[in-house]
Amino acid sequence: MLPYTFEQIVFFFLFYCFVGWCFESTYTSIKSGKLTNRGFMRGPFIPIYGCGAMMLLFSASWFLKWPVAVFFAGMISCSILEYVTGWGMEKIFKVRYWDYSQNPLNLNGHICLGASAFWGVAALLLNYLLHKPVEKMCLALPSIALHIITIGVSIYFVVDLTLAFKAAFDIRSFIIKIEEAKEEMYLMSRRLDVMLAVLSDEYDKRTQAISDTIDDISNGIDEKLAIVKNALETKPSEITDNIRNEYFELKAKLNISKAEKKAGSFARDLYRKATIKGNPSMKSSMFSDAFETLKKGVMEVTKSDKEEKRKGKSA
Repeated sequence: MLPYTFEQIVFFFLFYCFVGWCFESTYTSIKSGKLTNRGFMRGPFIPIYGCGAMMLLFSASWFLKWPVAVFFAGMISCSILEYVTGWGMEKIFKVRYWDYSQNPLNLNGHICLGASAFWGVAALLLNYLLHKPVEKMCLALPSIALHIITIGVSIYFVVDLTLAFKAAFDIRSFIIKIEEAKEEMYLMSRRLDVMLAVLSDEYDKRTQAISDTIDDISNGIDEKLAIVKNALETKPSEITDNIRNEYFELKAKLNISKAEKKAGSFARDLYRKATIKGNPSMKSSMFSDAFETLKKGVMEVTKSDKEEKRKGKSA
Protein backbone atom coordinates (compact mmCIF):
# COMPACT_ATOMS: atom_id res chain seq x y z
CA MET A 1 0.00 0.00 0.00
CA LEU A 2 1.28 3.50 -0.84
CA PRO A 3 2.26 5.45 2.32
CA TYR A 4 0.68 8.75 1.25
CA THR A 5 -2.20 10.94 2.32
CA PHE A 6 -5.09 11.56 -0.07
CA GLU A 7 -3.80 15.07 -0.76
CA GLN A 8 -0.34 13.77 -1.64
CA ILE A 9 -1.85 11.18 -3.99
CA VAL A 10 -3.82 13.96 -5.75
CA PHE A 11 -0.58 15.97 -6.04
CA PHE A 12 1.24 13.01 -7.62
CA PHE A 13 -1.66 12.34 -9.97
CA LEU A 14 -1.72 15.93 -11.23
CA PHE A 15 2.06 16.05 -11.50
CA TYR A 16 2.20 12.94 -13.68
CA CYS A 17 -0.72 14.16 -15.78
CA PHE A 18 1.51 17.15 -16.52
CA VAL A 19 4.60 15.01 -17.19
CA GLY A 20 2.55 12.85 -19.57
CA TRP A 21 1.38 15.95 -21.41
CA CYS A 22 5.00 17.15 -21.76
CA PHE A 23 6.06 13.75 -23.14
CA GLU A 24 3.14 13.35 -25.56
CA SER A 25 3.20 16.96 -26.81
CA THR A 26 6.96 16.85 -27.39
CA TYR A 27 6.79 13.49 -29.19
CA THR A 28 3.82 14.52 -31.37
CA SER A 29 5.34 17.93 -32.16
CA ILE A 30 8.61 16.34 -33.30
CA LYS A 31 6.76 13.68 -35.30
CA SER A 32 4.42 16.15 -37.04
CA GLY A 33 6.97 18.95 -37.40
CA LYS A 34 4.73 21.51 -35.70
CA LEU A 35 3.82 22.45 -32.14
CA THR A 36 0.93 20.30 -30.90
CA ASN A 37 -1.01 20.63 -27.66
CA ARG A 38 -1.60 16.91 -27.24
CA GLY A 39 -4.37 15.28 -25.28
CA PHE A 40 -8.05 15.13 -24.48
CA MET A 41 -7.91 18.31 -22.37
CA ARG A 42 -6.72 21.76 -23.39
CA GLY A 43 -4.64 22.43 -20.29
CA PRO A 44 -1.23 20.75 -19.79
CA PHE A 45 -2.67 17.48 -18.49
CA ILE A 46 -3.28 13.99 -19.90
CA PRO A 47 -5.33 12.07 -17.32
CA ILE A 48 -4.42 8.57 -18.52
CA TYR A 49 -0.77 9.27 -17.62
CA GLY A 50 -1.74 10.38 -14.13
CA CYS A 51 -3.91 7.28 -13.69
CA GLY A 52 -1.19 5.14 -15.23
CA ALA A 53 1.51 6.51 -12.95
CA MET A 54 -0.56 5.87 -9.83
CA MET A 55 -1.34 2.37 -11.06
CA LEU A 56 2.36 1.74 -11.76
CA LEU A 57 3.28 2.87 -8.26
CA PHE A 58 0.51 0.89 -6.59
CA SER A 59 0.87 -2.35 -8.58
CA ALA A 60 4.65 -2.37 -8.18
CA SER A 61 4.64 -1.51 -4.47
CA TRP A 62 4.22 -5.22 -3.65
CA PHE A 63 7.16 -6.36 -5.78
CA LEU A 64 9.89 -3.73 -5.38
CA LYS A 65 12.46 -6.40 -4.48
CA TRP A 66 11.97 -8.04 -7.90
CA PRO A 67 12.45 -5.70 -10.89
CA VAL A 68 11.15 -8.30 -13.35
CA ALA A 69 7.92 -8.54 -11.38
CA VAL A 70 7.69 -4.73 -11.34
CA PHE A 71 8.06 -4.70 -15.12
CA PHE A 72 5.27 -7.20 -15.70
CA ALA A 73 3.03 -5.72 -13.00
CA GLY A 74 3.27 -2.31 -14.65
CA MET A 75 2.92 -3.75 -18.14
CA ILE A 76 -0.22 -5.76 -17.36
CA SER A 77 -2.00 -3.24 -15.13
CA CYS A 78 -1.52 -0.25 -17.44
CA SER A 79 -2.31 -2.26 -20.57
CA ILE A 80 -5.66 -3.10 -18.97
CA LEU A 81 -6.14 0.59 -18.09
CA GLU A 82 -5.28 1.71 -21.63
CA TYR A 83 -7.55 -0.89 -23.24
CA VAL A 84 -10.54 -0.13 -21.01
CA THR A 85 -10.05 3.63 -21.45
CA GLY A 86 -9.72 3.41 -25.23
CA TRP A 87 -12.66 1.03 -25.56
CA GLY A 88 -14.83 3.14 -23.25
CA MET A 89 -14.05 6.43 -24.99
CA GLU A 90 -14.84 4.95 -28.40
CA LYS A 91 -18.14 3.54 -27.14
CA ILE A 92 -19.14 6.83 -25.54
CA PHE A 93 -17.77 9.39 -28.04
CA LYS A 94 -17.78 7.24 -31.24
CA VAL A 95 -14.17 8.32 -31.83
CA ARG A 96 -10.77 6.77 -31.13
CA TYR A 97 -8.29 9.14 -29.56
CA TRP A 98 -5.41 6.73 -30.27
CA ASP A 99 -5.18 3.76 -32.57
CA TYR A 100 -2.60 0.96 -32.68
CA SER A 101 -4.28 -0.92 -35.55
CA GLN A 102 -1.19 -0.53 -37.73
CA ASN A 103 1.17 -1.74 -34.98
CA PRO A 104 2.15 -5.41 -34.74
CA LEU A 105 0.54 -7.58 -32.05
CA ASN A 106 -2.26 -5.14 -31.26
CA LEU A 107 -5.57 -5.96 -29.60
CA ASN A 108 -8.49 -4.24 -31.37
CA GLY A 109 -6.25 -1.24 -31.93
CA HIS A 110 -6.53 -0.15 -28.29
CA ILE A 111 -3.25 -1.66 -27.08
CA CYS A 112 -0.22 -3.28 -28.68
CA LEU A 113 2.91 -5.07 -27.53
CA GLY A 114 5.12 -2.01 -28.02
CA ALA A 115 2.88 0.25 -25.92
CA SER A 116 2.54 -2.44 -23.24
CA ALA A 117 6.32 -2.83 -23.11
CA PHE A 118 6.58 0.95 -22.74
CA TRP A 119 4.40 0.74 -19.61
CA GLY A 120 6.65 -1.99 -18.23
CA VAL A 121 9.76 0.15 -18.76
CA ALA A 122 7.92 3.14 -17.29
CA ALA A 123 7.19 1.07 -14.17
CA LEU A 124 10.91 0.42 -13.70
CA LEU A 125 11.94 4.03 -14.32
CA LEU A 126 9.18 5.44 -12.14
CA ASN A 127 9.67 3.17 -9.15
CA TYR A 128 13.47 3.01 -9.09
CA LEU A 129 14.48 6.41 -10.44
CA LEU A 130 11.91 9.11 -11.23
CA HIS A 131 9.48 8.98 -8.34
CA LYS A 132 12.08 9.40 -5.58
CA PRO A 133 12.86 13.09 -6.28
CA VAL A 134 9.16 13.83 -6.95
CA GLU A 135 8.25 12.24 -3.62
CA LYS A 136 11.01 14.21 -1.90
CA MET A 137 9.74 17.47 -3.44
CA CYS A 138 6.17 16.76 -2.36
CA LEU A 139 7.10 15.81 1.20
CA ALA A 140 9.30 18.91 1.52
CA LEU A 141 6.39 21.25 0.76
CA PRO A 142 4.77 22.93 3.77
CA SER A 143 1.30 21.54 4.36
CA ILE A 144 -0.36 24.89 3.57
CA ALA A 145 1.56 25.17 0.28
CA LEU A 146 0.62 21.60 -0.67
CA HIS A 147 -2.99 22.35 0.20
CA ILE A 148 -3.11 25.53 -1.91
CA ILE A 149 -1.38 23.91 -4.90
CA THR A 150 -3.54 20.79 -4.80
CA ILE A 151 -6.84 22.62 -4.41
CA GLY A 152 -6.03 25.32 -6.96
CA VAL A 153 -4.76 22.98 -9.67
CA SER A 154 -7.57 20.49 -8.99
CA ILE A 155 -10.22 23.17 -9.59
CA TYR A 156 -8.55 24.13 -12.88
CA PHE A 157 -8.24 20.44 -13.82
CA VAL A 158 -11.94 19.71 -13.15
CA VAL A 159 -13.13 22.76 -15.11
CA ASP A 160 -10.86 21.88 -18.04
CA LEU A 161 -11.95 18.24 -17.96
CA THR A 162 -15.62 19.23 -17.88
CA LEU A 163 -15.21 21.46 -20.93
CA ALA A 164 -13.24 18.72 -22.70
CA PHE A 165 -16.06 16.23 -22.08
CA LYS A 166 -18.58 18.74 -23.42
CA ALA A 167 -16.49 19.22 -26.57
CA ALA A 168 -16.21 15.44 -27.02
CA PHE A 169 -19.98 15.01 -26.73
CA ASP A 170 -20.46 17.91 -29.18
CA ILE A 171 -18.19 16.16 -31.68
CA ARG A 172 -20.11 12.92 -31.18
CA SER A 173 -23.45 14.65 -31.84
CA PHE A 174 -22.09 16.48 -34.86
CA ILE A 175 -20.66 13.44 -36.68
CA ILE A 176 -23.90 11.53 -36.04
CA LYS A 177 -25.82 14.46 -37.57
CA ILE A 178 -23.48 14.46 -40.58
CA GLU A 179 -24.01 10.73 -41.04
CA GLU A 180 -27.78 11.21 -40.92
CA ALA A 181 -27.49 13.98 -43.52
CA LYS A 182 -25.45 11.62 -45.69
CA GLU A 183 -28.15 8.95 -45.52
CA GLU A 184 -30.78 11.55 -46.41
CA MET A 185 -28.71 12.66 -49.39
CA TYR A 186 -28.27 9.07 -50.54
CA LEU A 187 -32.05 8.59 -50.59
CA MET A 188 -32.46 11.91 -52.43
CA SER A 189 -29.98 10.74 -55.04
CA ARG A 190 -31.93 7.54 -55.60
CA ARG A 191 -35.21 9.46 -55.93
CA LEU A 192 -33.58 11.72 -58.50
CA ASP A 193 -32.46 8.65 -60.46
CA VAL A 194 -36.10 7.63 -60.74
CA MET A 195 -37.12 11.12 -61.81
CA LEU A 196 -34.40 11.24 -64.46
CA ALA A 197 -35.36 7.82 -65.75
CA VAL A 198 -38.92 9.11 -66.24
CA LEU A 199 -37.74 12.31 -67.95
CA SER A 200 -35.21 10.75 -70.28
CA ASP A 201 -33.62 7.41 -71.03
CA GLU A 202 -30.52 9.13 -72.36
CA TYR A 203 -29.33 11.21 -69.38
CA ASP A 204 -25.66 11.08 -68.47
CA LYS A 205 -25.04 7.65 -66.95
CA ARG A 206 -22.23 9.02 -64.81
CA THR A 207 -24.78 10.65 -62.53
CA GLN A 208 -26.01 7.19 -61.53
CA ALA A 209 -22.76 6.38 -59.74
CA ILE A 210 -22.96 6.78 -55.96
CA SER A 211 -19.75 7.44 -54.05
CA ASP A 212 -19.31 6.67 -50.38
CA THR A 213 -18.34 10.22 -49.42
CA ILE A 214 -20.91 12.83 -48.48
CA ASP A 215 -19.27 15.49 -50.67
CA ASP A 216 -19.44 13.28 -53.77
CA ILE A 217 -23.05 12.33 -53.05
CA SER A 218 -23.88 16.03 -52.64
CA ASN A 219 -22.12 16.95 -55.90
CA GLY A 220 -23.93 14.13 -57.69
CA ILE A 221 -27.28 15.42 -56.45
CA ASP A 222 -26.37 18.92 -57.69
CA GLU A 223 -25.71 17.50 -61.15
CA LYS A 224 -28.99 15.58 -61.22
CA LEU A 225 -30.98 18.57 -59.95
CA ALA A 226 -29.41 20.66 -62.72
CA ILE A 227 -30.62 18.14 -65.31
CA VAL A 228 -34.15 18.18 -63.87
CA LYS A 229 -34.12 21.99 -63.70
CA ASN A 230 -33.10 22.16 -67.36
CA ALA A 231 -35.97 19.81 -68.25
CA LEU A 232 -38.40 21.99 -66.30
CA GLU A 233 -37.25 25.07 -68.25
CA THR A 234 -36.93 23.56 -71.74
CA LYS A 235 -39.98 21.29 -71.85
CA PRO A 236 -42.35 22.34 -69.05
CA SER A 237 -45.38 20.84 -70.78
CA GLU A 238 -43.89 17.35 -70.47
CA ILE A 239 -43.26 17.64 -66.74
CA THR A 240 -46.00 16.38 -64.45
CA ASP A 241 -46.94 18.20 -61.27
CA ASN A 242 -45.64 15.27 -59.22
CA ILE A 243 -42.15 15.55 -60.70
CA ARG A 244 -42.19 19.35 -60.38
CA ASN A 245 -43.23 19.18 -56.71
CA GLU A 246 -40.70 16.48 -55.94
CA TYR A 247 -37.94 18.56 -57.54
CA PHE A 248 -38.62 21.51 -55.25
CA GLU A 249 -38.98 19.22 -52.22
CA LEU A 250 -35.61 17.56 -52.91
CA LYS A 251 -33.93 20.92 -53.52
CA ALA A 252 -35.18 22.20 -50.16
CA LYS A 253 -34.04 19.01 -48.40
CA LEU A 254 -30.61 19.27 -50.01
CA ASN A 255 -30.17 22.82 -48.72
CA ILE A 256 -31.03 21.64 -45.19
CA SER A 257 -28.63 18.66 -45.41
CA LYS A 258 -25.82 20.85 -46.69
CA ALA A 259 -26.36 23.27 -43.82
CA GLU A 260 -26.26 20.39 -41.32
CA LYS A 261 -22.95 19.07 -42.58
CA LYS A 262 -21.11 22.39 -42.53
CA ALA A 263 -18.32 22.19 -39.99
CA GLY A 264 -17.09 25.79 -40.13
CA SER A 265 -19.07 27.42 -37.33
CA PHE A 266 -18.99 24.23 -35.28
CA ALA A 267 -15.21 24.01 -35.51
CA ARG A 268 -14.68 27.61 -34.35
CA ASP A 269 -15.36 26.58 -30.76
CA LEU A 270 -11.98 26.61 -28.97
CA TYR A 271 -12.34 23.23 -27.29
CA ARG A 272 -13.80 21.43 -30.30
CA LYS A 273 -11.12 22.76 -32.65
CA ALA A 274 -8.32 22.13 -30.15
CA THR A 275 -9.56 18.59 -29.48
CA ILE A 276 -9.31 17.72 -33.18
CA LYS A 277 -5.94 19.46 -33.68
CA GLY A 278 -4.50 18.07 -30.46
CA ASN A 279 -5.25 14.47 -31.43
CA PRO A 280 -4.02 14.06 -35.03
CA SER A 281 -4.44 10.27 -34.86
CA MET A 282 -8.14 10.53 -33.95
CA LYS A 283 -10.44 8.44 -36.14
CA SER A 284 -13.98 7.09 -36.13
CA SER A 285 -14.56 3.59 -37.46
CA MET A 286 -18.35 3.98 -37.23
CA PHE A 287 -18.57 7.44 -38.83
CA SER A 288 -15.33 7.72 -40.79
CA ASP A 289 -16.63 9.95 -43.60
CA ALA A 290 -18.49 12.22 -41.17
CA PHE A 291 -15.42 12.59 -38.98
CA GLU A 292 -13.19 13.33 -41.99
CA THR A 293 -15.70 16.03 -43.02
CA LEU A 294 -15.35 17.55 -39.54
CA LYS A 295 -11.53 17.38 -39.65
CA LYS A 296 -11.58 19.05 -43.05
CA GLY A 297 -13.75 21.83 -41.62
CA VAL A 298 -11.33 22.32 -38.73
CA MET A 299 -8.38 22.59 -41.11
CA GLU A 300 -10.26 25.13 -43.25
CA VAL A 301 -11.14 27.21 -40.18
CA THR A 302 -7.53 27.07 -38.96
CA LYS A 303 -6.23 28.14 -42.37
CA SER A 304 -8.78 30.95 -42.55
CA ASP A 305 -7.85 32.18 -39.06
CA LYS A 306 -4.15 32.24 -39.96
CA GLU A 307 -4.84 34.23 -43.14
CA GLU A 308 -6.92 36.75 -41.19
CA LYS A 309 -4.11 37.17 -38.63
CA ARG A 310 -1.58 37.75 -41.42
CA LYS A 311 -3.83 40.34 -43.01
CA GLY A 312 -4.30 42.03 -39.63
CA LYS A 313 -0.53 42.27 -39.08
CA SER A 314 0.13 43.62 -42.56
CA ALA A 315 -2.66 46.20 -42.33
